[in-house]
Amino acid sequence: MVFANPWLLLLLIPLGFLCIFWRERKFVGYSSLFHVGETHGFKRFVVRLFKPMFFVSIFFLIVAIARPQTRYYTEETALKGREISLSIDTSFSMTGTAIETIKRIVGDFIKKRPNDLIGITIFGTDAALIVMPTMETQLLEKSLERIQASQAGYQTSIGEGLFTSLMTLFEKEMGKKFTIKELRNSINKEHLADYAISFVKEMEKRDVLKNKLIILFTDGIYNIGISPGRSLRLMKRMGIKAYVVAVKASDVTGVDPEVAAQHIMELQKAVESTGGKYFHAENFEEVAKFYDEIDKIEKDKIVIETVSKKRDLLVYPTLAGLFLLIVSVFIENFWVRIP
Repeated sequence: MVFANPWLLLLLIPLGFLCIFWRERKFVGYSSLFHVGETHGFKRFVVRLFKPMFFVSIFFLIVAIARPQTRYYTEETALKGREISLSIDTSFSMTGTAIETIKRIVGDFIKKRPNDLIGITIFGTDAALIVMPTMETQLLEKSLERIQASQAGYQTSIGEGLFTSLMTLFEKEMGKKFTIKELRNSINKEHLADYAISFVKEMEKRDVLKNKLIILFTDGIYNIGISPGRSLRLMKRMGIKAYVVAVKASDVTGVDPEVAAQHIMELQKAVESTGGKYFHAENFEEVAKFYDEIDKIEKDKIVIETVSKKRDLLVYPTLAGLFLLIVSVFIENFWVRIP
């Protein structure tokens, strides 16, 4: 226990002197009914409790105005849900109906999940964070409206988009121990480097890998940046599923059709290796299956906010002080009159 106003406890010093003066009878008397009549037995015992109760009540009241509090403790605001990062392709190949189809599906997806934390990232030549995972549906919808094709460059870097989405899910856990640049470099190799492995182990130790997933909205054709397979390899190691909702690309992709087909096949295989699935946005039944698939994912506790606070304890000494004061007044003024 601590005190918000500890200096007020100095009032206990003069209270202590008053107690000493009372015991040694070194004080000025006052008009009272205390000595009216002679009391005996239990009644006399109660009468003698008057002054000890009075001083104890003052003690409690002084403690109360010093404002006793608990030490700092943490309080969590949590609910059952999922933490989802939506990665939206805004490259030049998404111009026209492709981006509008994606925005419609994403908008419906957001409305169906009031208890999930949802974040949005976009990617083209580069990747960018639009909204950190949040439950503010209105903010997500307004941000989605402003997304346009070629907003992050004309080319398509699916690997960068996936990696950026992954980092949004662990932004709070990165701290000073890990940096995005080093982690990105450590996955851009034939195998996960030691830095990436240590990051995964640290996240496992903190038990923060549950209940997270990434959903990629794209045409599946990439032509720049790190390979999507390398970002997905890290996600697989972390136990995070990835899902793809694919739309038909425009005629201008900058990639040979055979290479594009190969990229789509590789992306689908890498996504399925994480435990996720690949859906086609043009097929209404496929989109319905996509919604159902996400609904099947088990919900877990999501900590919305962690606050450090103290709890005031002044009500307890206040009630004790007032109770004893009332009892002492009763003894002084009414108990002695009882026959």
